[in-house]
Amino acid sequence: MRRALIAAVVAVLGCAVWAAPASASACPPYDGLMQFPDIHSAADPEDYCWEVELHEGQELRQIDDQHAAVYYEDEHIGMTIAAEQAHDADGSSVPTTLAVTGEDIVTLTVHHLEGNPAVGGASFVYPIIAGEGWEGGFESHEIEGPPDEAALRKVVPAPPFESAAGVCLVPNLIGKSVQASRTILQKRGCHLGPVHGSRSKSAHVVRQYRQAGKSLPAGTEVGIKLGA
Repeated sequence: MRRALIAAVVAVLGCAVWAAPASASACPPYDGLMQFPDIHSAADPEDYCWEVELHEGQELRQIDDQHAAVYYEDEHIGMTIAAEQAHDADGSSVPTTLAVTGEDIVTLTVHHLEGNPAVGGASFVYPIIAGEGWEGGFESHEIEGPPDEAALRKVVPAPPFESAAGVCLVPNLIGKSVQASRTILQKRGCHLGPVHGSRSKSAHVVRQYRQAGKSLPAGTEVGIKLGA
């Protein structure tokens, strides 16, 4: 009887020890970037959470399924948190949502198991990484006969957007080369930050460390990760 009791106690303690590290590492501190790890297969999770540092008089609230915010007692917003975008290996956008799941916890859900809603639920192509998808980003035009300069001007896209003075508007750099990224960042009022990964002629950006579309102070550095 005593042996059975000891065995039961050991079993219970074993379960507690196994569960503790998982819960402790589930929510990293929120540092202004909310990028989930690369998702390599359907066996990887959909939910990723972050712990937001709140000060006295602040409250974390849900705005919609894409945004949360830190409010002060006088109801003005101190900080807005947006759902990180995601795309698969083919460039298809993977739906993401954001929810407040605790007093100081936000949870990002990357809906990769449901399939791509844009093509009838077809499976996404792994890996799935953070960043805006680029599918549908090309547009073709047909011109009859040898075009003259006036005809070409009608279909050539306008020059890339240039940022207003004093602002770094973070561009989407996924798929770009290092040099192209540097040029685009300069036009947006930003600077190229640390470059991770092996540089080669075929290397392109597979991850950026500031969310595309963010409006930040001019001169902000945007780090990138390169891949083949």
